[in-house]
Amino acid sequence: MPELELKRGDVVKLEGMLSLHVKDGKVSISGGLHEKGNKLVVPRAKSLPLEAETDAVIEYTLGESGSVERLPGRTISREWDELVADILREKPRLVMVIGNVDVGKTFFTTYVANTLLKHGVRVAALDGDVGQSDIGPPSTMGIGIFERPVGILHEVPTLAAYFVGSMSPSNHMLEFIAGMKKLVELGLKEADVVIVNTPGWISGGPGRALQLYVMELLNPDLLVALQRGRELEHLLISVPHVKVRRISVYQKVRSRSTAERTLLRWLALARYFEGSSRITLDLRKVRLGRCYYHTGEPIDPKTLDVQAPIIYTEKLPEGLLIVTEGKLDQKIMQELEAKFGGVKVVARGSEQNVLVGLMDNADVLLSIGIIDGIDYARERMAVITPVKNGGKIAAVQFGSMRIKPTGEEIGTIKPGTF
Repeated sequence: MPELELKRGDVVKLEGMLSLHVKDGKVSISGGLHEKGNKLVVPRAKSLPLEAETDAVIEYTLGESGSVERLPGRTISREWDELVADILREKPRLVMVIGNVDVGKTFFTTYVANTLLKHGVRVAALDGDVGQSDIGPPSTMGIGIFERPVGILHEVPTLAAYFVGSMSPSNHMLEFIAGMKKLVELGLKEADVVIVNTPGWISGGPGRALQLYVMELLNPDLLVALQRGRELEHLLISVPHVKVRRISVYQKVRSRSTAERTLLRWLALARYFEGSSRITLDLRKVRLGRCYYHTGEPIDPKTLDVQAPIIYTEKLPEGLLIVTEGKLDQKIMQELEAKFGGVKVVARGSEQNVLVGLMDNADVLLSIGIIDGIDYARERMAVITPVKNGGKIAAVQFGSMRIKPTGEEIGTIKPGTF
């Protein structure tokens, strides 16, 4: 195994895939102290700085695209440590971090949390990047407590997660904002300070709205703006200046292509569903959420008095929900609309591979799952999930992604399809 001898103050960039072992001495990785005997795996597409706190020796193994590069000096700006000193002095409870994609918000969150931990502060981190989530599986946002120094945010144990239902807040802004509020409230009960890492959607009408309404709802004590130039100023103009700290971007931040982000989600989902099994849920006992199905009054399809392949029908306040075996004739649709108002049509089998959140009786997320089929006549839903005891599942929330258990994303559905 290759070794690297370091002098105190030496700085090295670790590029994943890479595994290392601190053979001797003390090093700081992402601001967290790692001593002799500690090990760390740097995943693919992650780039971390290692700083030698003492003379040290590290052993490492390189995987695909992994590398170890000596740097001429420290690349983290002094203002990062000045910000930590201000947090220690002023003791804000809620710190919100905003910035464009690929500015290193996750690394910044990890560094600040690790550094606060050195000073005895109990820190919670909320990971709001639903597509590239480190705390909780993709399609969720998660919050975790720093119990020890970590190299990457993924090492922080999940305290709780909230199912958003997609790899982006787009089309799920209400779920995203509700989840943020719920997880922040939990974090404030468990930690001295909560650091909220937000997604990089900062412009356009919906992007502006998302950031501004999250700021308004959470009302952070401190808003940290990570920007290269002035790309956040259109948002910061709406925030009291006394709350804002503009911070420069880490010099060695790593950019990811769209294809690379998709691949990383694929791999994360594949790992999550590895070893999953197929369980069957009784929909007479399990609540359904974020859908129309099973929220109305079932009626016998025969009472509709139409010649159509309808296998299930519900009367809703909005009109009629019908599940069909095949395509519904346009003339029949017009007849039903004239009689019942709005008609929502669901094709049998279209539910397969839809991503769902599986909740317990207290509406706490147990796991995500993939629908394998719905038996509308017997009111049964088959789900592929890591959850072994289906008896714990009290509710199912519909998402808008189609996923294979291998992790492959195979499309989306419009929220409210079911």
